[in-house]
Amino acid sequence: MLARMTRRVRDLSTLAAVLAFFVLIVVALPIAGDAEEATKSFDIKAQPLSEALMAFGTQIGAIVMASSELTMGKMSKPVTGQLTPLEALTRMLQGTGLKFETSPNGTILIVSASPPDR
Repeated sequence: MLARMTRRVRDLSTLAAVLAFFVLIVVALPIAGDAEEATKSFDIKAQPLSEALMAFGTQIGAIVMASSELTMGKMSKPVTGQLTPLEALTRMLQGTGLKFETSPNGTILIVSASPPDR
């Protein structure tokens, strides 16, 4: 009987841990979404795009990946002021023919804004 009670307590403890994990996820998801909307102070001057993207990634704490073929010879727009990271990156890429996509793991990918010629 004692073994059965011990097993039941262990099962309930496991269930409680699983439920606590799911509650944490449900609470954390809105917070993660708000992080993308939070404004930051940006002061990134116009410079070669590859350098500006590195500065941007460092400032927001994210990985920004771009092919050197895409960024070569391109200059960024200056990004200054209180902006969300998405607003800042959009401004930085204006006029370059590039856009960004965010992968499921949070990595920012710089890609061509127009489809490749076929």
